[in-house]
Amino acid sequence: MAKILAVVGGKGGTGKTLLAINLAYGLSKLGKTLLIDADVDNPCSKTFLRAEPSSREVVKEFRPKIIEDRCRLCGTCVQNCHPHALLLIPGKRVMLVSELCEGCGVCRLVCPFKAIEDSWIEAGLIEEYRTDQGFDAVVGELKPTTRRTPVMILKTLRYAEKHLGEYDYAVADSPPGTGSGIYAIMSYADLIIAVTEPTRLGLSDLEKLYKLYEKTGSKRMLVAINKSGLRGGVKRELAKFLEEIGVEWIEIPYDESVVRSYAEGSILIEKYPRSP
Repeated sequence: MAKILAVVGGKGGTGKTLLAINLAYGLSKLGKTLLIDADVDNPCSKTFLRAEPSSREVVKEFRPKIIEDRCRLCGTCVQNCHPHALLLIPGKRVMLVSELCEGCGVCRLVCPFKAIEDSWIEAGLIEEYRTDQGFDAVVGELKPTTRRTPVMILKTLRYAEKHLGEYDYAVADSPPGTGSGIYAIMSYADLIIAVTEPTRLGLSDLEKLYKLYEKTGSKRMLVAINKSGLRGGVKRELAKFLEEIGVEWIEIPYDESVVRSYAEGSILIEKYPRSP
């Protein structure tokens, strides 16, 4: 089974994808490596992959189809809809607000008249890539306007999990924040790498992320300070916080080659192996 590294961060734009891509490339020199892009709202790792998808799976989600000829307007489905996605219009019909529906299927189970049948919508895609860069990739992408980010993250992780026996290492990229989807990614990993930057906002978001990390138990955590050397930053305060919580850290210099590689869509340690 692969050793799993999760790259997380409370703030957007800190360099999670940059680190995840370069980690996957570096680890591929040590063993077979899989990159898992679970930043399903904006999976930009594809920008760095020199490959077309080798397979694509459409992720579907349940939506109730109300059979009006059978519906008696009893309201049982409405009363049992936790996200309030079903509305009873008295004397007329039951209306679905699809954007609120969580796809749980409870309404279909509780309907005493079997007036609700299955229908499905496209929630997103999961793609596999076989690159010439030394590693493979699984990329989850939520369909625009769909609200089910945590569910799509879990589906991406479970899809990747089926293949982990083939790999020595797996690197999971994640969306910013401290929500339930991030917790799932952190719980999934053997090592958590939190990416931050030496700014006031970066420190504040790292403090929030650490509170979430504490709920994962005894997993190992490492902090990567990206843009180290940024003028006017709060590196001393950041280092003090990390010393207080007893977490090791590494620094990624604020260097032009990092910016250039990201703008080019190239892998830093492949294109600029002499970068700091």
